[in-house]
Amino acid sequence: MILADEDDAQRIKDPPVASPTIRYPERAAGRRPCSPLPDYETSQALTYNNLNDSLSTLRKPPQRRRFLSWRSTLVALVVYILLTLVIGIPIIVKVRAHLLIPPLPTLSFYEENQPPDDGKYPSNSITYAAPWPGKTSGSYYVPNINNISSPTQLGLDPVCNNWTVVAVLDGGPTVQAWTENIVSSNGQFTLTLNASYARDFGVVFGDLYVGVNPDQSVQNTTLSIKMQISNSSVFDQTFTCFSLTENTTDLSLYVPNNLSPSDSILYNITLLFPQSQVPSQVNSFGTFLPLFDQHLGSFSNFVTFEKVSLEGPTSKMTIDSLSARQVFIETSMQPIVGNFYVSDSLVLSTILAPVEANITLYNDPDSNLPTFLAIDTGNSNLTSMLTLSAPNEVQPQRPNFIASMRTFYGTLNSTIVHDPSSPPTSIKVHAENGVGPSSLTLDDKFQGIFQVTTKQARALVAKGNAQSMDPWAPDLQRDMVTAINSTARMEGWIGWGDQPQYWDLSQQGEVVVDTSLADASLYFLG
Repeated sequence: MILADEDDAQRIKDPPVASPTIRYPERAAGRRPCSPLPDYETSQALTYNNLNDSLSTLRKPPQRRRFLSWRSTLVALVVYILLTLVIGIPIIVKVRAHLLIPPLPTLSFYEENQPPDDGKYPSNSITYAAPWPGKTSGSYYVPNINNISSPTQLGLDPVCNNWTVVAVLDGGPTVQAWTENIVSSNGQFTLTLNASYARDFGVVFGDLYVGVNPDQSVQNTTLSIKMQISNSSVFDQTFTCFSLTENTTDLSLYVPNNLSPSDSILYNITLLFPQSQVPSQVNSFGTFLPLFDQHLGSFSNFVTFEKVSLEGPTSKMTIDSLSARQVFIETSMQPIVGNFYVSDSLVLSTILAPVEANITLYNDPDSNLPTFLAIDTGNSNLTSMLTLSAPNEVQPQRPNFIASMRTFYGTLNSTIVHDPSSPPTSIKVHAENGVGPSSLTLDDKFQGIFQVTTKQARALVAKGNAQSMDPWAPDLQRDMVTAINSTARMEGWIGWGDQPQYWDLSQQGEVVVDTSLADASLYFLG
């Protein structure tokens, strides 16, 4: 028998996550950027890592029982088959929502098995607001996405549990319900759930899919929800509430706070926009769906988004293709994977899971502000491909882009290139890693200063043979100057002509790559 030491026992007794949503504290005002002490995300990642190591030492696979003889095995099998045929022994397997919820029975089944009309289901209105915590980010650059108002704040009265069909499945107490609503194609969309990771993990599951209806004949936007609950008692305490107007679509899900481990609540939510010749105009689309897998499909030219905010502890985020002015995606312990086209700000944040993003950033030269990017994860890999586009007609007088990429325990690997139609832009980028290696690649249109540092490994800067021309001074030759060249630190400048004697940060780019215990590498394609 393996006994855990006191430290491991204490860590298991008091897990590091004690609230429904993991939030980062704001960076302390007096904290130095180069402080050797880890920040909050770093401490969380190390704590989880140690906890996983401790748990792995405590778990030992149980020993297999050996049957006395093949005769006893045969007898047990015969008895089981007889009992199954005569009495019926249900085997219940709890799986994810999209695997567990079977197809709904036929309409005739519902007509024959409808519950009595006692006023319980048609419209149970409630007055408390949908949960919507304030949005904050641990990244360097906060995107300033305003909170989306709840329906009660907008003066709307939600209609709850107005199901199209409700049925008790054969052979047990499981209840299924389904409804579909035609909703506005424009305006504001909010989807929220009051469940918490700490209280409801392993009990509440869900899947959200948002996309374009493959049926071209459907010219309305539809929002459907299918729910399956372990028994009627929990069903009576669960609310599914719609608040619908011409330009507002709100779906609020409420689960009881006294669920037991034997209970289960499973959701499937589908929002489909039509393939209309007039694109849907979505001013704001927001979710707060803990314990959900959230999937946004490809919208082509059928939907135009302004602001998109997706949140949910332990929510896996998958984005096929999303174009918007502002995007904010935050989860924990689940990956973020997607393709993005953003013109104002993009924030991707998770912990203990990888981030894989293919991103196009656009900056309007007539705007007074740069386009912001912040990608954060704690204990996993960060992989990104950035394409920059800013149709500057003259040399930019301010940064077009400001980007921050941070991880701690995984590998940071990012490539930044310009769109072929875009002239050189001004970008300030910081790629930061704690323990793992960092590697950043820039194309031959970057011009500015660079700094690569590490504490216990090697700093590397290299330049390729790609050829490019300064559109504002075609006769200048491209050159790279190294000011500091040591094992753990390299600094210098790259660009066309001579390095400026009087530095103007508004016209020159800046790239910083740093890590602590692994190699830090910076590659220029030319």
